Amino acid sequence: MTEPPADDAPPNVHAQEGWPAVIEDMEATAAEYRDRGWTTLELHPGDSVLVDSERRTGIDVLLPGPEFEELERLVERRSFRDVEVFRAAGDGLMYLLVAERDPETETAVFVPAYYDPGATDTVESIRETGAMRLFCRRLNDDTVTFVHDDPEPFLPEPVG
Repeated sequence: MTEPPADDAPPNVHAQEGWPAVIEDMEATAAEYRDRGWTTLELHPGDSVLVDSERRTGIDVLLPGPEFEELERLVERRSFRDVEVFRAAGDGLMYLLVAERDPETETAVFVPAYYDPGATDTVESIRETGAMRLFCRRLNDDTVTFVHDDPEPFLPEPVG
């Protein structure tokens, strides 16, 4: 027997035709970084959603266990303070490729994500907080969080 979702649970959206293009872009961009001598990690989320709850506000991506473990090892020894965000709208979704970067060690983690930009209350909540949190987690809810002071590169253009 399944329980109904909590009232504050975000609606589940599924990546459409744009998702393979994001993955291809990730692979090409990671290859460019490697050609420049960087260490890279490419992540492959099983799910991605924009969340706004008491526990989390930001983008939440669900990772396979082995990728999450590799991500944990990387963040233990590095400081990811730089970010590059590639954003595109399509299929009624916002697609992102986030490059979390540590220039000192020349390490980059690539996180593809997508969400429903029509979740205007959540988008506005993120704008009001003035920060974007990217939650990379596994099923047991272990989480690596990247925090960015400027949420705008992650969000749709403001209306009006």
